[in-house]
Amino acid sequence: MGKSTTKSNITGYLFILPAFALIVSFMLFPAAYSFAISLMHYDPFFHRIYPVGLTNYAVVLSDPLFRLSLLHALEYTAIVVPTQTILAFAFALLFNEETRLARITRATVFIPAVTSSAVMSVLFIYVFSRDGLLNAFLRVFGVQPQNWLLSTAWAFPAIMALNIFSTTPYFMVMFLASLQSIPQSIMDAAAIDGIRTAVQRSRFFYLPLLRFSFFFVAVLGVIGSMQLFDQVYIMTAGGPGTSTYVPLMYIYNEAFVYDNFGAAAAASFVLFVLIMALTIAQAQADSGDEVGMNGWTSREGMDQEGRSSHHRHCVFPALLLDVP
Repeated sequence: MGKSTTKSNITGYLFILPAFALIVSFMLFPAAYSFAISLMHYDPFFHRIYPVGLTNYAVVLSDPLFRLSLLHALEYTAIVVPTQTILAFAFALLFNEETRLARITRATVFIPAVTSSAVMSVLFIYVFSRDGLLNAFLRVFGVQPQNWLLSTAWAFPAIMALNIFSTTPYFMVMFLASLQSIPQSIMDAAAIDGIRTAVQRSRFFYLPLLRFSFFFVAVLGVIGSMQLFDQVYIMTAGGPGTSTYVPLMYIYNEAFVYDNFGAAAAASFVLFVLIMALTIAQAQADSGDEVGMNGWTSREGMDQEGRSSHHRHCVFPALLLDVP
């Protein structure tokens, strides 16, 4: 029995070894190396590398531009994550059918989610331009045309709209998978109990049964929103002025414009800690709530301790998406 167990364990370790090697090589080792750089004055081009302790962190945290970028990221997260989550759930309910039309519509709606963000950004530069589609539509209502990306008041909302448009279909598929995994017997029993309308099903069944799906979508949304970069870089480069300046723009400029790799690495770890704190706070808030409603429990069927453990096990793999 002992030899059989040992052989089985070795086989299991061999199966996970390739994935573990990739994680160590391309995530954990670069993260450790980046942390080492954050403690140094690191200028490899002129061979000036020497330790400075926590000076880079002090410089970054005292920089008004970095603090402004964090505020922009938090503002973006607070608006985009709830909006895309609600829209994704609404679309999932709308397309939760097995008809041919529903399948075709789902595939069409999903196109923005599989289109390169760079391509979407270039397309939306035209959409938001003075002669773009948005102004052509608003002109019907008497609104004067303007270049929305050159407005300090509207540039950031325009980027928010682009990201809501491109990420909502991705999360819609997650909700669809969860909705379609609910046993039909539960819905039949609900109909017998008098729960027949879409509003009643959403309130008494979909919301409690999909609580973990909402949690996971929110976690991925927060991580993605706090790491906003490519759309800002392509569409506004942080402007006009600093109205769309976000943390990854700050990190990019420190590293590749000012050759200050130490400060860039320090800023990336500050951002990592902030995202980790937000994610853990989400997990704690969600695991502390009641999952069941009116006598119905979630399909996970977990008790309080089990659900908390389940959330922790799902949070930390998600945080690998944010490793600097």
